[in-house]
Amino acid sequence: MNKYNNKTIEILERNNLLRVIHEPLDIYLEIPHVAYIETKKEKSKALLFTNVVDKKKNKKFDTPVLMNVFCNEKAIELFIGNLKEIENEISSLLKMEPAEGFSNKIKMFGKLFNLKYAFPKKLKKRGVCQEVIHLGQEAKTSNIPVLTTWEQDAGAFITMGQVYTKSLNGKMSNVGMYRL
Repeated sequence: MNKYNNKTIEILERNNLLRVIHEPLDIYLEIPHVAYIETKKEKSKALLFTNVVDKKKNKKFDTPVLMNVFCNEKAIELFIGNLKEIENEISSLLKMEPAEGFSNKIKMFGKLFNLKYAFPKKLKKRGVCQEVIHLGQEAKTSNIPVLTTWEQDAGAFITMGQVYTKSLNGKMSNVGMYRL
């Protein structure tokens, strides 16, 4: 297990898909620029920045920054599964016709039963993302390394939402993170 006790980092390390950067890099433009360059490489890797700083405020963060997690098709399949199989499964569900006969209804039930995995699980206790909880005065966004990606940005943005897209001819795919 890695020192961050993180399964994602462990999977990336085990599959030689992680580049760890220990040099101090700034949340303002530097880290995003290094990640931008990495995403353009043919054999792109995920990046773990372990020495994250805010030079304007002369601050070092305890929290590392992990970027480009879905660095290539191998990484995507490690985390999501075989994309062609997923595509075929979704396509078959969308084209599903009402079943005729008992045995066909049983087969259809099997397909529909697998949809139970499509919905988020409701946890009865705290999730892994809540191992560290800051309350009151400790709960400040200035305590986490929020990146400024482009020089003309209005400020730092917390971006979420991985969007997987595929071209109409199926030859190109992309995973992007967009401001929502």
